[in-house]
Amino acid sequence: MTFSCTRLKNEEPFCPCNVFYGMNLSAYLRSAFRQMRRNPGFFAIALAALALGIGANTAIFSAVEGVLLRPLPYANPGQLVMLWEDASYVGFPQNNLSAADYVDWRAQNEVFTDVVAIRYANASFNGDQAPEQALGRRVTPNFFDVLGVQPAIGRPFTAEEDAAKRKVVVLSFALWQRRFGGNPSVVGRSILMDDEATTVVGVMPRGFFFPDNATDYWQPASFTPEDLARRTRHNLEVIARMKPGVTCERAQRDVDVIAKRLQLQYPDSNTNIGAVVVPIREQFAGETATGLWVLQIAAVLVLLIACSNLANLLLARAAGRRREIAVRIALGASRGQIAAQLVTESLLLSVGGGVAGLLVGRLCWGVFKNLVPTQIAGEGFSLNAPVLLFTATVSILAGVFFGLVPALRATDVSLNESLKEGARAGESRGGVRLRDTLVVAQFAMAFALLVGAALMIETLWNLRRVDLGFRSDHLLTMGVPLPDKKYNTNEKIRAFYRDVLDRTRTLPGVKSVGFGSDVPFTSIGDTEGYAIEGAPPTLPGQDNDALYREVTAGYLETIGGTLQEGRLLEDRDIESSQPVVVVNEFLARRHWPGQDPVGKRLKLTGSKEPWRTVVGVVKDIRERGLLLDMKPAVYVPVNQVDNPSPYYLIARTGQDPASVINALRGAVWSVDADRPVAFIRTMDQLMEQNVADRARPMMLLGIFAGLALVLACIGVYGVLAYSVAQRTREIGVRMALGARPLDVTRMILGRGLKLSAVGLVAGAALAGILGILLRTLLFGVTPAAPLVYAGTAASLIIVALAACVIPAQRAARVDPVVALRDE
Repeated sequence: MTFSCTRLKNEEPFCPCNVFYGMNLSAYLRSAFRQMRRNPGFFAIALAALALGIGANTAIFSAVEGVLLRPLPYANPGQLVMLWEDASYVGFPQNNLSAADYVDWRAQNEVFTDVVAIRYANASFNGDQAPEQALGRRVTPNFFDVLGVQPAIGRPFTAEEDAAKRKVVVLSFALWQRRFGGNPSVVGRSILMDDEATTVVGVMPRGFFFPDNATDYWQPASFTPEDLARRTRHNLEVIARMKPGVTCERAQRDVDVIAKRLQLQYPDSNTNIGAVVVPIREQFAGETATGLWVLQIAAVLVLLIACSNLANLLLARAAGRRREIAVRIALGASRGQIAAQLVTESLLLSVGGGVAGLLVGRLCWGVFKNLVPTQIAGEGFSLNAPVLLFTATVSILAGVFFGLVPALRATDVSLNESLKEGARAGESRGGVRLRDTLVVAQFAMAFALLVGAALMIETLWNLRRVDLGFRSDHLLTMGVPLPDKKYNTNEKIRAFYRDVLDRTRTLPGVKSVGFGSDVPFTSIGDTEGYAIEGAPPTLPGQDNDALYREVTAGYLETIGGTLQEGRLLEDRDIESSQPVVVVNEFLARRHWPGQDPVGKRLKLTGSKEPWRTVVGVVKDIRERGLLLDMKPAVYVPVNQVDNPSPYYLIARTGQDPASVINALRGAVWSVDADRPVAFIRTMDQLMEQNVADRARPMMLLGIFAGLALVLACIGVYGVLAYSVAQRTREIGVRMALGARPLDVTRMILGRGLKLSAVGLVAGAALAGILGILLRTLLFGVTPAAPLVYAGTAASLIIVALAACVIPAQRAARVDPVVALRDE
């Protein structure tokens, strides 16, 4: 069967470029609204599909804009970089600088206007209100000038105040509002921080953060000459501003030269220590950027699949309107005008989808906001100019994508055939090929998304199977900081911990408690060097480095650590007894393979540190989280450490950990009512936070993949159902000539499976590209995992087969007599 296109005698040849020539927009809009009133069900379904697709894209783009596109709250942020030491040989590719190295890097570089040193701090805000623990930073006085931001109220602290070690502070806008009610008179007043009078000299502007929104204050670093001479204590974050015209690559070469120079000057401390330059935005975004870009691509693919479905629906609808279109052309309407009318309907639909998509995007933000790093999470879903422009662009492009081609195809009518009395709505071979192509594209995109989701699911499954080395259930952690001024002797510090433990052990629902300087999943560092008795001295650049944890007796039992050899720490391990240590299996295997480690001795860094006897070996504990490699670890008793600082109280409960928070907080306050209890989290929450960069994209990618699968199946079902309806007489002829229902079923199923198979082949390449983008987020699986591809393909074929069954059964039930009656 062939179709021809007969033109009226005086009609101009149709050209797509003339679609909108001479357009009467108001008339087209009135006609489009009439079509919507006549077909409310069709337009409602189409509008809902567009709203979901555009809304998801808008929500994801809002996060992308906030993390990767929105200007940071600093002057010329493109010139700001973070500087790190590369200590990969001990497991820290981005390590903090020592104060002495900071001094040298600042003095010897040729590419930075200035360099700032920053170190972590936290303080208790006391006084008339309830005590509050706040995170802060101690910074060199040039901090505000280098970032190019000054306090909104008051002033920054000066170099003279830094040198004199004066107690001054600049508050964040959030802390100023939260604790001081936004009262401007707080500037110049004295407040209590860690029980010491401190003068507030300034308040930073709203929206300023560094390094994140959790930082509530900034104080002078006040380095001593001894600090600036030390090269073995790496505790400084460093930020620098590049000179105009300097690139990150040139800055990297410059600090590489400095690092190599320091290796030669100070081989004992700097051998194998390199340098790393990271743009500030890249540092803040981290692996979140990869997840966001992948999700943005996934959202676009889902929208494209939805648009492909709508294009197929419009093609079918246009085929049903061929007689109407032919009549219009016969009455004098040009093909360009007809196409413009149909495109106007599509654009009106897409604009409505865009408006609804903004509302859907706002609702979706409740889920997507967790993808945003803490730096900008507080901004929320923002209908700013970039987001509105993105939504408008996506809406218009979507309307053009699903509307233009069907509109052009609809005008390709044969007047003779279309105007014949009793002529049936048919479709040209070109239209059939177009519909098939759209279905193939849908399956290709769905397959890519399903593979990506499967890779992320495999990653999360692999992470969940990692042996933690302890029991994570029913564990509650909370920070209990002690100020130096009040707790200025070992006896006072140890007495506080002892009294708190005594009160908490007897609380209902609490099984056991302990204190530790770090708990699992809270720090990737806090390490100390060590020497092994009887082993030859280590060469420069080959230092022994272990995670260092100060703990009370009962801590390892509380977290559920597994004793492999010897014993755990006990109350009898006091200052006057033999210095002891418990080590992990990793350390024991490295230094005493095939030997009994119990009774061996090691010495931690420091001239006053004693030789400690190993009294026990515990199974390796995932202190640094699930993603980083294992390191040696040592656990030393609080009672044998000078000026101990076990910050975290950890409790194992026999019920929901949240139910004992108030009781534990009350036990701490019964010992010292001025001590804030902060950062209260369960171990499960800490673990979720550790893998959030993977878990959250996995969840959303899975949702997008499932939606894409449903849409693709709807697409193949729609094509086959429409094909069966169009080929009813052909099928009747086949059956009249002897074809069996089984043969007809095979024909329809074969076409559906063929389209699906071609889509899988095309989707494999797209899935490979998506896998490459995901590679930095994967764990225990490769981007080209054959089992993932095979399993996903098999699943997709099965689902596609299910989508083909109903049209195939309908075709098999065609009655030849009924089908041929009209002939």
